[in-house]
Amino acid sequence: MSKETFKSAFDKFLETKVGRLDTKVKLAICAAAWVVPILLFVFLFVSPKNNDIRSLNSQKAKLEKEIAEAAAVAAGIDGHKKEMQKTELYFKVASLLLPQQQEIPGLLTNISGEGTNSGLNIMSFTPGGESPKEFYATIPITLDVRGPYHNIGLFLDKISKLPRIVMLTSLTMSSPSMVEGEMMLSSKLTLMTYRFIDKGNES
Repeated sequence: MSKETFKSAFDKFLETKVGRLDTKVKLAICAAAWVVPILLFVFLFVSPKNNDIRSLNSQKAKLEKEIAEAAAVAAGIDGHKKEMQKTELYFKVASLLLPQQQEIPGLLTNISGEGTNSGLNIMSFTPGGESPKEFYATIPITLDVRGPYHNIGLFLDKISKLPRIVMLTSLTMSSPSMVEGEMMLSSKLTLMTYRFIDKGNES
């Protein structure tokens, strides 16, 4: 069939079939001629793309959640490392300031010697028993001394400058008397020193 013959036949079809249709029907046919291709386009192209977009958004949200969880874990690890470093530093400082077991006799000798060097007459020097704590032990020391008031202050100043920690926990003074123009006092002191407990070596 030639092009002219096909066109003539199509025109005749429109005239005999479509031309006789009601105007509303014609409008409906025209609308369908526009809408159907659009619906086909949406169904075949747009809808699958929307599904892909939703899938990608879901994957993105999942990845963002995993990244956030990984970041939280990393932050926790970093925080734990910092705490470990602080603890290690704390123990290093403690081991420097607190004597080991073998150093205690020498520390007690130093304290007694500082009392004598400060011009005090040491009447008694009594180390107490250890009280273990988490990583250190406390050792109380009770001293009864006799001497001038300012000499007691000198003694306390000397022990505060020792390389190891020694703290005054109590001080009582009694029996004042004048000797050669100087006030002499009987004093009872309780000092507290500390020993570092290395659990690795003592277990």
